[in-house]
Parts: sequence; C-alpha cells; structure tokens
Amino acid sequence: MPRHATGANEKGRLRQQRYRSRLDAIGEPEVAELDTAAALAVARLVIELEQGKAVSGSKDLLDSLLRSAVDSLKSRGYNGRAAGRLMHRRLTWLKESFKDPNASWYAKRGIQV
Repeated sequence: MPRHATGANEKGRLRQQRYRSRLDAIGEPEVAELDTAAALAVARLVIELEQGKAVSGSKDLLDSLLRSAVDSLKSRGYNGRAAGRLMHRRLTWLKESFKDPNASWYAKRGIQV
C-alpha cells in the first residue's frame, strides 16, 4: 500500500519515481509484475488441469513446482505448512481473477478491498 509523502524521504521518493519512469519508458516490468505473471501462469495451468485441457505430465510438473517453491521458503526459515496454505490461497485468488478479465490489480494479487 503506498504511503503518503511526508517530505522526510523526498530524495529517495524522487529517485524511485525516476526509476519507475525509466521502466515505463522502455516497457520493462517491475519485479512484482514478474512475480504476478509467473504465479498467473501457474494458476492458468491449474485451470487447464481442472478442465482436462492440460498436456500429459502437467500435474506432476505443477506438483514439483509448488513443492520446490515451498521447500525454498522452508530453507529460508519459513514454516512449510503456513507457506503451503498461503501458496494455495494465492493460486486460488489468481485462478479466480484470471477467469475475470476485468479483475482489478488488487484482486489479481489476492487483496480484498
């Protein structure tokens, strides 16, 4: 959630603003957009699996991908069970927002407004 500018960090705010302007000018996404795109691709695979349209071996690939993501989080000290629950919730939100082309930026990230 963006914070209101107080003037205390004006130099950093202006630097970030210039950085984002450069990214916009060259059409380069920020990391959050890349993360969302990758997660959306996984959610799209989940939809295809549910509809029976996924190619053979997709379920194994998806299971391996999600296990790897949770293992990565566990190796960094996070609780594996909690990470798995959050991963499932995130994919569920992305799957539902993918089905709705008019979903807001917040809905695509699982944020209820």
